[in-house]
Amino acid sequence: MHTDPEVRRYVGGQPWPLEKAQSRFRNEYLGKPDDTYGLWATILKEEGNYIGSCGLRAGDHPTEAHLGFYLAQPYWRRGLASEACKALIEFAFTRLGLLRLLADVQKGNAASEHILQKFGFKYFSQEVIPASGRILHFCELTKSDWEKNPI
Repeated sequence: MHTDPEVRRYVGGQPWPLEKAQSRFRNEYLGKPDDTYGLWATILKEEGNYIGSCGLRAGDHPTEAHLGFYLAQPYWRRGLASEACKALIEFAFTRLGLLRLLADVQKGNAASEHILQKFGFKYFSQEVIPASGRILHFCELTKSDWEKNPI
């Protein structure tokens, strides 16, 4: 996934060498997330294949977290990111009792922007990264907004 230029263009930077991607997978995804927060290796059950990573990262405040999802290109446009986001949002608000979820998305990543909008995330600010020219949109979903229209 991190070796794919299409995936990397939406998360910043150039494709990684295979060795770096494998090292990150082994050292950061396998067994590293705690019981609540972290990016977990995401496996498609029907195939038994690693397809990306999804999860929650602790926020600056104890009642918030950041939602993240990255899928390998062959698994795009199949509803898998939406399925993962739905499960993580429900987990965050019902099991963890969080009040706010945050997410960032690179401007122009229409698929991820659509997923966040579908679940009710609202844009609240942006950041321009001068070195790369990337523009990140920051979005939020509050528990009260989610409760009005849970998908």
